[in-house]
Amino acid sequence: MNIEFNYLFYYFGVFFLTLFLSRFIFSRYVIFAKKYNLVKNPNARASHKGQVFTGGGVVYAAVIMVAALVLDDLDFTYFSDLSPVIATSILVSVLGFYDDFISITAFQKYIILTFLILMLLYSNNNIPIIENLYGFLGIYSIGFFPGLLFTTFVFLSIMNAINLTDGIDGYLAIFSIYFFISFLRIHDINTSYTLASVSVILIASCLIFLRYNFSMGKKLFIGDAGSLFIGFWIATFLLTHITWASTSNIVQVFSIKPENMPVIAISMISVPVMDTLRVMFVRIIKKTSPFSADNNHLHHILLNNGFSHLRTSLTLTFINGVICIGIFLIEPNFNSFELTSIYILINIFWLTFFEYFNKRGKS
Repeated sequence: MNIEFNYLFYYFGVFFLTLFLSRFIFSRYVIFAKKYNLVKNPNARASHKGQVFTGGGVVYAAVIMVAALVLDDLDFTYFSDLSPVIATSILVSVLGFYDDFISITAFQKYIILTFLILMLLYSNNNIPIIENLYGFLGIYSIGFFPGLLFTTFVFLSIMNAINLTDGIDGYLAIFSIYFFISFLRIHDINTSYTLASVSVILIASCLIFLRYNFSMGKKLFIGDAGSLFIGFWIATFLLTHITWASTSNIVQVFSIKPENMPVIAISMISVPVMDTLRVMFVRIIKKTSPFSADNNHLHHILLNNGFSHLRTSLTLTFINGVICIGIFLIEPNFNSFELTSIYILINIFWLTFFEYFNKRGKS
């Protein structure tokens, strides 16, 4: 039995144990939500009908906390070193849970999130600050404090983009499964077994959540408690992917130019970023707040054209995967200026495609 097979066996073990743990905690949360009437009532923007329970994202936080305590005893995982990151993710989930039931303004929410992220980045070395872009668009060293502010901005932007995917059944969970499977492979190549373990835990938790998200009798939303939590971990993985560009094994294995790493990273969440930029631009044109809620997202466009929630979720995740794989395959042939230009053109094509669908849906 070689070492690679041992790790594969370990991943499967963590996966199945997390399935059982997630199922147990989700089922108990549904009972808790029924008892205390933790419901989300439909409104004019809602794409669901009837009454559903929400706030289920705190289950993700509970699962990862228990898993970290159990797995920290292993020789090749270092969850104790990751404890500030895990603690911050739990606080983010608690903030989201509070917002699910006691509304706070977007400004207040992001002030608190900014404080949490700044404290995490400033005091913890496990999420490096972006101080060097390795020649991306001709930029190299940017210094500590500009890097701190820039990293915080990127963190919050990614979390906001992921938060906006939680508008229909299944989309956030299906997209998250695609993303964390990709990073399970990346972390495994980089021998970052602790982060690989987090990927497995979140994949299993998302699979169990899908059962409740599509349930008729026990329908559950994860709410901001879950979307902010997932967004936090997606941002964490993407930032480590960028900041470790000069030393990571994956750069050597696939001969990736370090200057192209930011483009590859952002391509992994292309559709959420594209959706966020589009709706914020439209809101600004209409002279409304860019953070106001509406039903003008990409998933709403597909729903208006007769797509089901599941088909919409799979379609958007598939498009994201196609963009990411395409950028990854052509990356060796271009520098960061050229690759960024190509990436922008690809996104303009998809935006044009969705605008066509949008007009057809309205007609």
